[in-house]
Amino acid sequence: MRLSKIAIIVVILPFFVIMWYQWSFTDKFDQVFYPLEYKEEISQASKKYSIDPYLIAAMIYEESKFNPSSESQAGAVGLMQIMPDTGRWVAGKQKRSFRADDLLDHRVNIDMGCWYFNYLRDKYGDERLALAAYNSGHKNVDRWLNDGLHNNIDDMLEAIPFEETRLYVQKVTKTREQYAEIYSGEFE
Repeated sequence: MRLSKIAIIVVILPFFVIMWYQWSFTDKFDQVFYPLEYKEEISQASKKYSIDPYLIAAMIYEESKFNPSSESQAGAVGLMQIMPDTGRWVAGKQKRSFRADDLLDHRVNIDMGCWYFNYLRDKYGDERLALAAYNSGHKNVDRWLNDGLHNNIDDMLEAIPFEETRLYVQKVTKTREQYAEIYSGEFE
């Protein structure tokens, strides 16, 4: 009997503490789940490439959860998960030297990731298509646009054959809304 009371306290007490904290400090509670690190670098890249800073934060969150040393199974590296070959190509366009280790530097990674996203957005004229290309590669998006199976961009986005990419576009879009709400006014 005594053991069951202790078990109930161990299970229920943390629940009430968490609920109290959430009700008392709603903004701080949300920030635990949606952290905002590298604010200065995000702000600079946002201005430099005319990208919504909340979108950049959402991309970083979905790509790496703000882990600068993150590496995917495919070999993408850093906060914005840039493939070394893409990094080399972007560095050439930016007229900067490049080593694969540069992608582990959060400043370089954010700048290169934003440059590349801006390039894709300019190419496709649509942020959602740019997100799809950022995730799956521009050749895939080119093929989907040219296959003639879709009446408009919305239809194409709903029918992206790669589930990971379809979900990525949706998640980044929703996460951007979360960041804009939680950190409203942070980038003004």
